[in-house]
Amino acid sequence: MRGLITFLLNNSSWFVFIILEIICFYFIFNGNSYQKSVYLNSFNEITGRVYSISGSISSYFGLRAENRQLLQQSAELQTKINELKDYIFAIEADSLKTEAFLNDSLKQGTEPRTVIVARVEKNSISLVDNYMIINKGKKNGVRADMGVVSQQGIVGVVIDASANYGVVQPVLNPHSRFSCKILNSNAAGILVWEGGDPRYATLAEYPKYEDVAVGDTIVTTGFSDFFPEGIMVGTIEEYKSEADDNFYSLKIRLSTDFGSLKNVLLISNTSEEIKELENKIKAGNVKK
Repeated sequence: MRGLITFLLNNSSWFVFIILEIICFYFIFNGNSYQKSVYLNSFNEITGRVYSISGSISSYFGLRAENRQLLQQSAELQTKINELKDYIFAIEADSLKTEAFLNDSLKQGTEPRTVIVARVEKNSISLVDNYMIINKGKKNGVRADMGVVSQQGIVGVVIDASANYGVVQPVLNPHSRFSCKILNSNAAGILVWEGGDPRYATLAEYPKYEDVAVGDTIVTTGFSDFFPEGIMVGTIEEYKSEADDNFYSLKIRLSTDFGSLKNVLLISNTSEEIKELENKIKAGNVKK
């Protein structure tokens, strides 16, 4: 405190000078209109320039932040556009390949078959009883026992449907049984999945008198209501004799990649007339 008082006393003349100068400027600019206008104009000019520079600086830094945000949004939109293009391309490619793949098979036989394109909404490949949900249901013509395929080969069979969705039991389910054969052969076996690796299934009860080789193509026989003849199933990876030694057990590498399925086609099954006759046979009501 004493030091502050000493400082003020030692520099009192300067403080008196500054105070007097301020008083003089006040009387000059307040009592004379010309000097007052010059002062106000100069003050406003300086203030305006300061605000302008400050605003430019703020706008510059703000613009950089906005540019970064716009660039980020543009990148996100471009990514979504690319994903959408890829998805549309995949759908078109799948549809074209599947149409070509099924073209000959659907023309076989006297009973015409129709197809329904559906998208896979949910798919499991690691469970014991795997299943699949598709985005088409009864209002789209989906019903139980319709065969399901992709451009790669067979997928499974519809087991139930609601108004808007269907449930598919795929090959990767131990309850699935499909009649299959080696291409250009007449002997049939039963395609089953015994769990484990989703890339493989087993063609059981294949007659030993038939020629078998690793790499042979396996297709559907057309004996079932689900699929026409000749739908791709897979290729023989290896084979071995079964317990009774009259049949082979063939390890089949499935042509369908179940882990990447996006779109499938549902194939209408055989006519109700044939089913009615089959039911009569099972019930023993056929006239002899």
